[in-house]
Amino acid sequence: FSILFPDSEEVLEKYKKIIEKEFGHHKGEILRYPIVKQAIKDFSNVSTNKEQIAELMIFTVECGVDFTLSYGDIDEKFYRTISSIYEQALKYIVDNQLEEEFVDRCNELTQSSQGIGWGFGDWMMELYSDYLGHMDEEEDLK
Repeated sequence: FSILFPDSEEVLEKYKKIIEKEFGHHKGEILRYPIVKQAIKDFSNVSTNKEQIAELMIFTVECGVDFTLSYGDIDEKFYRTISSIYEQALKYIVDNQLEEEFVDRCNELTQSSQGIGWGFGDWMMELYSDYLGHMDEEEDLK
């Protein structure tokens, strides 16, 4: 477990704030996708903490879903962007064996995205089952 610098929690919070601020706008304002993506990329470059990197990606998707639930349907580009970050996150989680830590949150995200327009809920469901579907099957065996 290596930490590049001691205040990695603080650094994570700083990047979360950058992302949150982008989603903090109200309807009618354009979400600046490059800023969101850059924040994830920058954090991945400065942090060696895989859980926190996954955390930031999932956090971004959570912001996107909450944003939609608060303000209603956005546009296709928005959903494509959020689902591509979700896919990136899921792939990262699986590649780094972090399924246990994130399966519940990913499942919740998938559930709360159902019923959102532009087929977003379906994309989310598909991505979830592609990457983490096997986790649910293990749950069913309990």
